[in-house]
Amino acid sequence: MNFNLELTGRRALVTGGTKGVGAAVVESLRNAGVTIVATARSVPEIAPEGVTYFAADLTTADGCRAVADAVLDRLGGIDIVVNVLGGSSAPAGGIGANRLAAVCHCPASGGLTQ
Repeated sequence: MNFNLELTGRRALVTGGTKGVGAAVVESLRNAGVTIVATARSVPEIAPEGVTYFAADLTTADGCRAVADAVLDRLGGIDIVVNVLGGSSAPAGGIGANRLAAVCHCPASGGLTQ
């Protein structure tokens, strides 16, 4: 079986990417050639090549906005979103459809496409 998903050169946002499942996702994507912005409330001091950690509280609209801005600044957009963030206290809508659309380069009413 071949599980090569041809991810080399893609850009990803991974929430909750510093511990447990999130850290495993970051490592798997990095090994597949993906450039990653990973978020968490606290981040490691040293990041592996291809990974940028960004500290943010995604339970707030300001935190979501800061992550969207960081992703645009560092990656110019994203191809992959992996939400590993725990809990359910994030504000409804979080980042907002229009802002997410700007980051993903897709229409706010459509799906996330390349």
